[in-house]
Amino acid sequence: MSNQDNVVIIGSGAAAVSAAKALRAGDAALQIDIYSDEQVAPYFRPSLTLALTSNPPEPRPMNKPEFYVNANIGLHLGMLAVKIDREAQLVVFSDDSKVAYGRLLIAVGAHCYIPQIPGIGLPEAMSLRNHKDLRRLQGFLEIPRNILVIGAGMLGLELAAKLLELNHRVTMVECAPGLLHKQLSATGGDFYEELIKDVVNMKIVTGSAVKEICGSDHVEGVNLADGRHFECDLVIISTGVISNADLAKQCGLESRHGIVVDHLLRTVDPAIFAAGDCAEVECRNFGLWEPALAQGKAAAGTILGESDGFQCKSYGAFLNAFGTKVYSIGQVDGDDYSEVRDDEKKDFRKIFFGGGNVIGGFMIGDTSKMLQLSHAVNEQYNKTQAAEAGLL
Repeated sequence: MSNQDNVVIIGSGAAAVSAAKALRAGDAALQIDIYSDEQVAPYFRPSLTLALTSNPPEPRPMNKPEFYVNANIGLHLGMLAVKIDREAQLVVFSDDSKVAYGRLLIAVGAHCYIPQIPGIGLPEAMSLRNHKDLRRLQGFLEIPRNILVIGAGMLGLELAAKLLELNHRVTMVECAPGLLHKQLSATGGDFYEELIKDVVNMKIVTGSAVKEICGSDHVEGVNLADGRHFECDLVIISTGVISNADLAKQCGLESRHGIVVDHLLRTVDPAIFAAGDCAEVECRNFGLWEPALAQGKAAAGTILGESDGFQCKSYGAFLNAFGTKVYSIGQVDGDDYSEVRDDEKKDFRKIFFGGGNVIGGFMIGDTSKMLQLSHAVNEQYNKTQAAEAGLL
């Protein structure tokens, strides 16, 4: 088999594994190899936080250990790709080894955004993005901690809830004026914050940012931009992610918010594709599990010559923490909306319209109609249709 017949996949997240499965389903003889810089087999990255309280304390694997052997998919762990030679069609790894490719899928995901503030390099300041981070965090949590979480988005809140289950104390600092400002309107954020304000051992600070992390050799506290000081001995950063595009930039591929690809997941190089959190598809970078799976499958279809491509649409975000569920999708602001609020049941639903059609909404508490809301946004329900779907 010549090199032109093989597919090399860099990365081991949702897009990478989804692509490998679809490639194997479409071609039983194709040589498929996954190269991952991690030391463990592919796992569900969203389960990293859940692993803190699971037994065993591991993220959920995507497949059984024998899957890759049985499917004849090469899985190569501990392989950090550092260079792509497009002319020779080679991937170069940190150990100076080289692998030739016929087609190459870059699915290297994203990394946590780390604010460059004084003290960020102290040993007890970290983020949680991969299995190595999980192991490091688990080591810190072997003793009771006073933890400060920078960022109170969905991932930060989910993490805080798990830390509280382990009997640590948690302070959350969010620079936005309210919680979940990307997923909820101002009134929705206020409603949610009211629901969780009395959670034991948790303090929420909004409207200010961490200016510096204090301590000479170890974390001792943080100073905020508004002058307040909070003592802590562990800082966890949860302030969003940035696409891993350095590898693509190094070999001259275009990158903006991610590696630029068309709806077929093709870069400007006909032999190279990109999918998942590292990719920017038709000016959009999603950073979510569901579209990463879809992009991996679509990229495989393109490689096999049978793809309809990736269809951009709105994807929802779901949170289940502190005994309260939240679902949000699309645009969550504007003057044309309908809301249903029940303070006694602790439920709040708000649907937003643009041009008479549903453009977004959120649900707090009762999220049983989140599938209907997703359909309403993506199929542009009018108000009559939204009412018939039980959303109004």
